[in-house]
Parts: sequence; structure tokens; C-alpha cells
Amino acid sequence: MATSPYAAAQSTPHASLYRRRLGPHHFAYLRAIAEGLERTDCARRYLGIEHGHEAVTAHRLVVDQVRAAARRRGETSARLIGLTIRVSDTTQPSLEEFIAERGLDGWSEAEVVELYAELCGKVQGPDPKAQRRERLRKRQIELLRSLESAVAEAPSPSDFVGGWFDEALARKLDLAGFHTLGELNARVSAGGAWYKSLPAVGKAKAQRIEAFLRTLLPREAQALPFFGPVRQTGRALVVSGPASPIPAGSLLGEVTTEQAVEAWIAARANSDATRKVYAREVGRFLVWLRHERPGVSPQQLGVQDAVAFTGFLREIPAHYISRRKASPGELGWAPFRGQLTPGSRKQALIVVSAWLDWLVEARHVEANPFRLISRKQGDDQTATGQVKAITEGAMQALLRYFEQEESSPAIHRMRFILSFLESMGLRASELLAARLGDLVTLPEGLALKVHGKGAKNRHVTLNRQARDALNEYLAVRGLGDFLQAPAETPILASARDPMTPITYPALYQTVRRWLEKAVSSADLPRHEKTQLYKASTHWLRHTFGTRLIEKGAAPDAVQSSMGHASPVTLSRYTRSSARRQFSEVAKVFGE
Repeated sequence: MATSPYAAAQSTPHASLYRRRLGPHHFAYLRAIAEGLERTDCARRYLGIEHGHEAVTAHRLVVDQVRAAARRRGETSARLIGLTIRVSDTTQPSLEEFIAERGLDGWSEAEVVELYAELCGKVQGPDPKAQRRERLRKRQIELLRSLESAVAEAPSPSDFVGGWFDEALARKLDLAGFHTLGELNARVSAGGAWYKSLPAVGKAKAQRIEAFLRTLLPREAQALPFFGPVRQTGRALVVSGPASPIPAGSLLGEVTTEQAVEAWIAARANSDATRKVYAREVGRFLVWLRHERPGVSPQQLGVQDAVAFTGFLREIPAHYISRRKASPGELGWAPFRGQLTPGSRKQALIVVSAWLDWLVEARHVEANPFRLISRKQGDDQTATGQVKAITEGAMQALLRYFEQEESSPAIHRMRFILSFLESMGLRASELLAARLGDLVTLPEGLALKVHGKGAKNRHVTLNRQARDALNEYLAVRGLGDFLQAPAETPILASARDPMTPITYPALYQTVRRWLEKAVSSADLPRHEKTQLYKASTHWLRHTFGTRLIEKGAAPDAVQSSMGHASPVTLSRYTRSSARRQFSEVAKVFGE
């Protein structure tokens, strides 16, 4: 956070910090009033003030400032500034206006002319008082124009907010980190609820601040112009990189960095999720490369660049973090959503290194410098080590809630999701893709054929709990059991149509919403309820793995059932080591 002007200017008198500046908008405000416009409307338009009492105070401050400036310049007419000069309207209506005002459309022309001459024909001589007031008003406007050219300051992004906003608001802005007009303008331009850190400033008042700021400074064309241009292809972030001579013999030929990324993703990613991760991580790296190593292409990367990128990931600068949720290329977008955990940093280095390894194999670059640095990122100090699984007791409590609720398609679906996923361990994407036609009979028994992560097929045992849950769910959908229902029937369906599958967002939101209700009503210890409020669909997959391991299932059977490539992954599902630890210590010291 930038140093506060209060700290940086301790020797500066208070009056200097909050010396109100005079800008062109102040003189435009006074001229508009001199022209006879309503004061409240002028305050709204030129000063960003809505409320009447604030308009009165602001008017007095502006008049005092401009009068003081006029006196400093020796202007003898300073007293005219802010003076209300009303000029009588001596103009007479035209004949057409006279007819319209009095509804004389049916009268003859002679009658209208006669009446007009009688009522308006007597032209009075000039009113000396009105003429004097008009001359004073013109002198007032001329004086304002003269003063504006002499003393008005053009607002600058480096100006302290206290020079343009009232002291109370300026203090709030400064304490919130908006020390200058430029800092405030950049944050407001980024969009979102920028005002959340300002006490007693809601959406309506923030909009008035924004409107007034627009009279001082133009809106930033892009809040973070540092990052551009980028484009989005499907769900992939693609960033153009610097051009560089292509080594002879490249298997990719003459391609841009962007095309090299797309070729790698097309060749190596086997799912939408993998494509998204690859594009995001390499896209972030290329954004960093463009702005932190300008002119350096992937062909020119060195070990120093790899070390610098690793350090960058450990502490990402604030301007690389999005101010709001925005898609690439939109106002307020930046490559990162926040600081990365050690696991996320490690993943970023692995993905970037994998891309460069592929380019080396394609003879498109000569070497991968990320091979020469450590990818270890240490432990995540914020990690709790919690196993994201639902205990047997908690699962029974949740099921009781859904059994007691009034019957509905949504309730039946939630009961099925809990029982089926607890006993099958499917990923959400695997459940959504499953159809009854995927059920197969093997020599060992009935199973569900799953097309899982990494484009790998596996068979998951359709055990008794899963069969009972599936048949009950199909029956309430009016489809009989899994032997009678059509092969194309989705295993998980919409609550409105038993033959229509649902999307991942719908599944995620449904499970989170209903689990929150069930946990809130369940008779469980407070600490356990606190943990379960975080539960999602993926917790049910963890619950399956935890159940198997705690009941003594062979690790290879658990690994194959869950579709993991490495047995190391199973460690996230077990509490057995913790239980042994507590048990052994309790033997010596007691509980």
C-alpha cells in the first residue's frame, strides 16, 4: 500500500494538505447560476452534489474561494461573484405564441391582430433598473471568465484528493488507499464495488463521487492497460508473444507463440479441464514475459528468466491481480485472482515447463531453462490438513433430513446423489456423463463403465447401496428400474424432466444449497457443522475413498475404483495415520 500523504508530509501544515483547488468546473458552475439556472441542478451537474443542504454549503465554499482569488488579484468587482442578479423578462410574445397561449385558433386574423395590438402593442420604454441589472450580470460573467483563465487549475492525476473533495470525504479516501485523483480514477475505472472500504459510502453516494470525478479526470480507457491485447478462444486464454527467428528443422514451422500454445494444447490435452489449465498457466507466463521481459521470446529464455518467474509467483504484484471478476480483455481484468498457494505455484511451473519441453521435442526451442531450477514451493501454512469427507454419522444425519422433508423431485435427487456418490466415488463430470447404457455385466459382477480423467476408461462396481439408490431414484422418475429404463436415460436428471441431464453449475449449486440446509438442521457438533458447511459434490468422492481405506480396502483396489494414476494420491483420503498418532500418544499420556 502506498505511503499516506499524511505520513509523507508531516511537516506540511494542515491547511496546505486540504487547500481546496479551483478548477474549470467551479467557474462553469458560477456562470450557469449567473445565467439564471437553478442552483441545485448546477450543483448536481458541475459539483457532483445531489442533496440540497450539501449544495448550499458547496455554493458558499465556491463563492468564498473565487471571491478570495479575485481580491488577491485586485479585482474591484469581487463583490459581484455569487451575487444573484435577476433580470426582468421584457420580451413580448410573437403573434403565433400569442394565439397559442390564449387559444385563439378560431378567431379571424383581424380579430387576433386587434387584440394583440391592444394587449401587447404598447411597447414600454426600457426599464433603467433592468438594464443596470443586465449590465451587472454581464460584468459578473466576464469577471468569471477572466478569473478562470488566470487562476483555474487543470486537475492532475497526481493531485491529492483533499484538493478537490471536501475534507471529510478526502480523509476517508486517503485511509482507504486512494491518496491521489489518479489512484481513485484507476480504481473507479476498474469497476466493481470499489467503495466497500469507505465508511458510510454506499452505492448511491459512490455514483455521485464517480460522476464528479468524471468532471475532473476522464475515465481510464482501460483500468489495467498494462495487460493487453489478449483474446479468448473458447475457454482458453491466448496471449500473443514476441516474434523470434525459428530454428531450422522446427517441426512446427513458421508459427507465432500463440499458435505454438494452441498446437501444444491440441496435441497433449485430453479434456476441457486440462485444456483450460494449460491455457491459463501458459497464458499467465506469456503475460509476465511480455511485460517483465520485453522483447524476450521463448527461444531466448534463460535460467535467470526462470528464476525471476518463480520469484514472481511467490509474491504477485497488486497490478497483476484482477480488481473484479472479468474476462480477458474486459475492463478490470488481470491474469491472477489473488496470491497463489504453494500447490498452485508448483502447478504453474510444471505446466510451463511441460510446454517448453514439448517445444524442445518439436525442435522449436533449443532448451528448457525450467529444467535447471527447483520447483519445490514448501508447505502451505494455511492448509488445515483436513480430510474433505463426510463421516458415517454425519451422512446418516444428512440422509434423515432429506427423508423427513416433503417429497419432491429435488429431494429425491439429493437423496440419490448422497447415497450413490458415497458408494461409487465418481467425479461430478463422470456422474453427469453417465447413462444407463454404460452399465455392463462383468464376470466379477455389475459395473458402470466410466470415461474418466485423462481419457481413461475404468469400471466402477455397482454395489448394493448404489443399486438400491439408483432403482429408487428411477422409480420416482417413473422409469421403473435400471433393467427396464431406456439405455439413453441419464443417471442424473433434471427435476423437471426425467430424461434431461443437468449441467455442472446446476449440480454444484444444487448440492451446495441443499447440503447447507441439511447441515443447519442436523444435530451435529458445532465444529463438525462448521466443516460441513464447506462441503461440495467433490466431498462425496472423497467420502467414498475414505470409507474404503478406513474399512481396510486394498490400496490398489481403491486406486483403480477412483481412477487415480498414482497411489500417492490416496493419502488425501485417509485419517488412519492421524488415528494411530492419537492412539499411541494416548497410551502414554492418556486422553
